[in-house]
Amino acid sequence: MKAECAGCPILASELFRSLACEQKSRLECIFRPTHYHRNQILFFEGGTAQHIFALRTGLVKLVKSLENGKDRIVRVLFPGEFFGLEALNATAYPLTAVVLQDSKICAVSHDEFFTFLRSNTDIAMDMIRILVSEVTQVRAQITDLSYKDARTRVATFLLTLISPSETTSSKSCSLTLPLSTQEIGEILELSTETVSRTWSTLQREGLIEKRGRQLVIHDLPGLEGAARR
Repeated sequence: MKAECAGCPILASELFRSLACEQKSRLECIFRPTHYHRNQILFFEGGTAQHIFALRTGLVKLVKSLENGKDRIVRVLFPGEFFGLEALNATAYPLTAVVLQDSKICAVSHDEFFTFLRSNTDIAMDMIRILVSEVTQVRAQITDLSYKDARTRVATFLLTLISPSETTSSKSCSLTLPLSTQEIGEILELSTETVSRTWSTLQREGLIEKRGRQLVIHDLPGLEGAARR
């Protein structure tokens, strides 16, 4: 394995975790890492879908243009996630990808990736299996979220910003919110006022402390309980 690929969250993701070292080495050869700065655009909605991307460090948001001329954040991507997969079966990207903070992103062209999968059917089959599982999971999350109240939605969102190691080893943690209150409301389908009131509710309950975008979670188990309600 290349030294620069050691500890890569992409190779440690559910998609590739079960691959043998020899299989991972084959995969490394086609992805090219590049550093991107905050607010750089990786691809535009409607642009030709030529590459598939994998986020190694940093954050990326996916944005959809609405009929009223405004943009809506559809999803925030975290290290270890793939995006731009539309390049596998579509000619254009359905969303715009914007870098939220300085990031390291690996990319591979549509043609190279298809050639690689044809030559490595074992990896291709593993990818199909895991991607189908992820689609099923996302659908379940969307359905589940539609039945949750504002407090539960915000608590669930905050948990997605915390690394799994912190949720299993700590009772508290601190982080910088990558999005404004308005942007978080867009993702959760809540008004800015509702998200602001929910911050206040969670603070009164002693679960969090928020100052601007700086957030301290004082009670992780309590926040996890709020997300399950």
